[in-house]
Amino acid sequence: MPDGTTTIEIFESDRDRLESLRRCPDEPYRVVVHRLLDENESLSPVALADIQASLEEVRQGEFVTHEALKRDLGIE
Repeated sequence: MPDGTTTIEIFESDRDRLESLRRCPDEPYRVVVHRLLDENESLSPVALADIQASLEEVRQGEFVTHEALKRDLGIE
């Protein structure tokens, strides 16, 4: 791991999201960020575009909840 470090400014809501991605309570944020960057690099541009499109659909309310799907299919 490189010796140099830097400080970044993020919104508290983003920090909270990073907190939820920790694998254990004391995992450093730098490890979480590093893992996210590594995972992101492994996705193809097409996969990233598909994910972005899906997220936009969710933002626009274009989804069906599990409860609604079960109701529509007549499942308990």
